[in-house]
Amino acid sequence: LLIRKTAWEMDQMSKPEVEKRLSDKVSMCNYWANRLCCEAADRAMQIHGGIGYSRHKPFEHIYRHHRRYRITEGAEEIQMRKVAAWLFGYMGPRKQAFAES
Repeated sequence: LLIRKTAWEMDQMSKPEVEKRLSDKVSMCNYWANRLCCEAADRAMQIHGGIGYSRHKPFEHIYRHHRRYRITEGAEEIQMRKVAAWLFGYMGPRKQAFAES
């Protein structure tokens, strides 16, 4: 639901506006989508045993492909820091109010 709503909001505004207003939601979507995909592929490989990691099944490719995105699209720790900074007012619309107080 978060990903669908964020995608809809992104379609309603320009790119600079997306970066300014939705950076936290994009980070949350990136974090959860990659994590859930890797967990599903990992579970599928566990269920299928040794053959689950072979190239005869798609799980190995899915895991390898999406695990890479957990690093190259911004490490999970960076995504979590962006969300925390947004929530605590270090980024986003509350940044100015936080700096003045």
